[in-house]
Amino acid sequence: MKATHCIPVLLTAFGIVACGGNGNGRGGAAPPPASTGLADCTAIASEDYVTRNDLIDGARKDSAQLLLRFVHSTDDHIIDDDGQAINGASALDPLHPSFESAQRLQEEYADEVLNDMILRVNDCHARHPAEFMIVTGDIADLTTVAETRRFIDNLDGRFDQMSAFETACVERLGDGASAEEIALQCTRFTGRGVADTQAPDPDPDDPSFQLILTRMVRQLLATEEAALSGRAADGSTDPSRQTATRSPGLPQVLRCDAGAGCANARLAMPWYVAFGNHDGYVRGTVALTLGVNELSQLTGRHYMLDAHEFIDEFYFTQPTPGPLGHGFNFADLSRRMDGDSRNDGYYATDAAGGRVRIIVLNTIIDGVDPRIPLDVLRNPFALSDGSLDRAQFDWLKAELAASATRGQLALVFSHHPDLTFAEYGMFGALVPIEVTAAELDAELASWPHLIAWVAGHTHQHRIRAFKVSDGIGSNGEIEAAVECKGPGPCVGFWQIETASLIDHPQEQRLIEILDNGDGTGTIRASVLQHQFDRAKALAEADDRCALYLSDPAAVAAAISEANLDALCRQGGVRPGTPADRNVELMFRMPGR
Repeated sequence: MKATHCIPVLLTAFGIVACGGNGNGRGGAAPPPASTGLADCTAIASEDYVTRNDLIDGARKDSAQLLLRFVHSTDDHIIDDDGQAINGASALDPLHPSFESAQRLQEEYADEVLNDMILRVNDCHARHPAEFMIVTGDIADLTTVAETRRFIDNLDGRFDQMSAFETACVERLGDGASAEEIALQCTRFTGRGVADTQAPDPDPDDPSFQLILTRMVRQLLATEEAALSGRAADGSTDPSRQTATRSPGLPQVLRCDAGAGCANARLAMPWYVAFGNHDGYVRGTVALTLGVNELSQLTGRHYMLDAHEFIDEFYFTQPTPGPLGHGFNFADLSRRMDGDSRNDGYYATDAAGGRVRIIVLNTIIDGVDPRIPLDVLRNPFALSDGSLDRAQFDWLKAELAASATRGQLALVFSHHPDLTFAEYGMFGALVPIEVTAAELDAELASWPHLIAWVAGHTHQHRIRAFKVSDGIGSNGEIEAAVECKGPGPCVGFWQIETASLIDHPQEQRLIEILDNGDGTGTIRASVLQHQFDRAKALAEADDRCALYLSDPAAVAAAISEANLDALCRQGGVRPGTPADRNVELMFRMPGR
């Protein structure tokens, strides 16, 4: 059931009423004043820039005009590790990396890493203003409302803000509900009123933290002991702080409102959100609805299994820097007012004073499998993979056509890139697919003004060109016929994937779009790095030393090999090559 339509909800925390925009995403706030020159922030990785001419020849000119600057954030995976013993742990985790969700060495510090990245981004923004930050999904990890609220509080520089979930819950209980009943039925699911507990840091040099099977047992025991005892970061315990039967909020160090003496920083620019699989499925892979939240009454966790539960939370945020709704307010009014609760997760709006159209897709498979008559298990074979429904694809085509007519550049954002669509998944042949990755690539490549598709999900830096030659587009993996629809030649577009903030290397991107004035443009993508070193070290060890039962040779070596440093080399792909990191991507300005 669609919980809200135009979202005329009373935001009790702020005393205002919000109803979103008119759905066309036109005429938004003016862009910030452009700084002189390119961003040279301290958060940018100290690496040379690689110029890539996969699509066209040329190079960025010193006289290039900056059109747009924004931050790409993705895969934050704010995780309620305290609740994993019942809600998150999976017997499949030790078998294969495809099943791995939690049990990371560094997961205890997801909030602190995000907060530190906000500090670095704000410092950059102060000298080189960015128009917005866009978060392309996987805000949460286990898909709970409390994880999403921790993310929102972090970006708002607040703690314990009222949630859409609690507001609706209190309304259902009625005026006669006692404070104790409200706390039991509503508040304890949101993280309000209790800090996240903290287990001792795992030791990455201990072999029992390298084999996922033994790591799962050790981390579960440590986190649950901390949750039951109310363990704080300093090692002190207080059972009144327990988080075993209620969801935790932000860690104690961030439980203050942004300002002097408070470590909790507020993001200083508007921010938008896209759906990721961890924002709509239990643990990002299980599309089960029946009984999940009923069973979780015991543990005080609530899973957001309806798309509007996730969407509605972004109207319960600080109005500044906004916008209220954080992008979902730009969804077409007709879709917001209809009876379909699953079609409001994609939207479009203008940027750069109308010179650029940003188009945000919802690539999680949220539809009902037509072979399953009840809405209790949605597309069980899709797991974490993505796709597009036909109605959304038709909307995308209309958006591309309209933005081309207006003479805009266009950027597409989503959680999943093309190679993680369902047809390439573990059970791809069993998933009902409406739009293939090849069909989507071909459509994007058919519009000369579409210059890039920006995504996450893979937790790695990877940049590919989908190049069109003689009517055929290809990125080396996917090939499709392309019929050019816009003025000027169709040469293709860039596919940009950014690493996650949870896994090594825990980096994001600053992206600048420039017009060189000679018929070419440049996408300058810079890697952004945080400085929360405690988590960095654990994340790097986690990337190198995760041994799965599906790799018996590695397990055997772990038993017999004395030099574990030499053994733990399976990682290393997530940072990408130099051509995937600090780059200048050349493209053809449409119509020139």
